[in-house]
Amino acid sequence: MKKLLITGANGFVGQHAIREFKSHGYDVYEGMGPGFEPQNDHQVPFNLLHYEIMSFVVNQIKPDACLHLAGQAHIPFCEKDPVTANDLNVTGTVRLLQAFRHHQPHAKIVVVTSAEVYGHAPSGHIVTEKDPLSPTTLYGITKQAADDASLAFANQLGLNVMTARPWNHIGPGQHPRFVAAAFARQFAAFTQGAAPEMKTGNLESQRDFTDVRDIVRGYRLILENGTRGNAYNLSSSNLRPIRDLIEGFVEISGIRPSMQVDPALFRPTDATPMLSTDKIRNDCGWSPDIPLEKSLRDILEEQIEMLKK
Repeated sequence: MKKLLITGANGFVGQHAIREFKSHGYDVYEGMGPGFEPQNDHQVPFNLLHYEIMSFVVNQIKPDACLHLAGQAHIPFCEKDPVTANDLNVTGTVRLLQAFRHHQPHAKIVVVTSAEVYGHAPSGHIVTEKDPLSPTTLYGITKQAADDASLAFANQLGLNVMTARPWNHIGPGQHPRFVAAAFARQFAAFTQGAAPEMKTGNLESQRDFTDVRDIVRGYRLILENGTRGNAYNLSSSNLRPIRDLIEGFVEISGIRPSMQVDPALFRPTDATPMLSTDKIRNDCGWSPDIPLEKSLRDILEEQIEMLKK
């Protein structure tokens, strides 16, 4: 049984990754961030700001593989505190890779960055992994630097590292500061008798949403079948307006709220670039399976259950 270290295991994606890898026979060690107390010998303390902690963990566990999820994923936080965001997303990744370089240089490592590394793309252009990286947000800049550093550890220092560049992913367990869970929380309240009224931002901006359970399956397939020193896009390859999330919740719940645009939430209409997933499909055998309707239904059911407690 292969030992796998998942960093950021206590996060939204981490919890799904734990289930995915355990169900495929991995001996999973859960890297828990600051403030989380380990409950068993497979949960280990993990702090991207402290090389000594990461080095000790890697040396003690000696994992055969690592899925690196830990970091700062909230874009507004990166804008508010870019210094800490850089330390977590960039320097923290380098610290982790250096720990593996010293203690487990033959381990396979997938570093998760983001499709934000591509920035904007011309309308109609399908972005491949060979496209130049030109991020337009501070978050994207930190992820580009982490991506570049990770591939340099592979191509210059010989580590078995790959990067994953996902677009937006949604599913049960996501924090309501993210759009799908935020909408679901409101619809859950409507089902329990709250007045069906919503304040929204711009619902016409287009995003690519993939179920988190498909995403973590992709991470596993990259780890098993990906090629050292390569990056892999993950997305549904289906851009849709944010309004579709609300329409999905309307169909599931049978409730159509009145909606009022809040100027404080409004942003200009934009669209994320469309990604090519040919490479991960050809190299790793991955394509998304879970339809948006199931993702939204599962998110809403979770939010309803939380309100009932």
